[in-house]
Amino acid sequence: MLDIAAVENQSIPYYDNLPDFLKAVKSIDTTNRCFGIFPFEQFGGPGETIPPFRSSTYVAALVTEGSGTIHLDGVPYQVQPGTLYFLRPWTVRALHKQDQWHGYVLMFTAEYVTKRSVLSDPMREYPFYRKGAQPLIHITPEETAELQNQFELVATESAHPTRAKADRLELTYHLLQALLIKSRHIYRQTLTAIEYSQPVSLVERFQSLLQTYYLPTAHQETTVLLTVHEAADRLRIHPHYLSDILKKYTGKTALQHIRERTAMEAQNLLRNTELTVAEIGYQLHFEDPSNFTKFFKSMTGLTPRSYREQQYALAA
Repeated sequence: MLDIAAVENQSIPYYDNLPDFLKAVKSIDTTNRCFGIFPFEQFGGPGETIPPFRSSTYVAALVTEGSGTIHLDGVPYQVQPGTLYFLRPWTVRALHKQDQWHGYVLMFTAEYVTKRSVLSDPMREYPFYRKGAQPLIHITPEETAELQNQFELVATESAHPTRAKADRLELTYHLLQALLIKSRHIYRQTLTAIEYSQPVSLVERFQSLLQTYYLPTAHQETTVLLTVHEAADRLRIHPHYLSDILKKYTGKTALQHIRERTAMEAQNLLRNTELTVAEIGYQLHFEDPSNFTKFFKSMTGLTPRSYREQQYALAA
């Protein structure tokens, strides 16, 4: 399983062209700097993990079979059969395959589209590529079959053995547009108008709340442990709706996210500060140090003191 907490402080590589990315991640040689489509089988089998990275490409991907997790800008999303996702350039992405994924991942640069389009900003035509849009949806078997056929058409044309390269790229561009238009229709059917048009998605706003809640400031707004009800109140939605949306798009409830984020912050403080266990508990808004110890052990299997001693031993 991909441990985001273990790599969050490490340097995240970025790739400004497609060949460099493919060579670094999967030793795939290509000379096409602007477009590529690959079956997921080329990116490893069950248990495969790709750590966080950034790339200059847009991505459209369809998982027809398989399950796992994909982290996008730190937000985990559950992958299952019938998962369709879209990425903007420079999105921090990482993935873990629980079992074998089937389907396609398609990558292209902004230049590939803009040089062939009459629109000044062609990517704005697609709501899933707008900043803050929901990047991943789960679709029906019928929709999956329709888009799988479209991905296969793109793959077949891009690898045509006798057609000239310029003609292949031109035809592939038009097939890509057909794929994106069909995907846009399914995307809008899957999400409500409010969900896909929000400047910042609910999932991202919740993730931002988690990040900022634990930042130490001189004027803390609250001295209590973050709860689902308080998070929902700050986001101006019902707690059940918050958990339902998070469960649908990330595979975890709001409470699971809060507990995992609290445990991650506790681990950071135990590793990187000289605060006592009681002081860390108070900083994380636990009223009683014993409650903090019980919580930490339930999440990590170790007491805070044992965890700190283990980290000291590893660093020695």
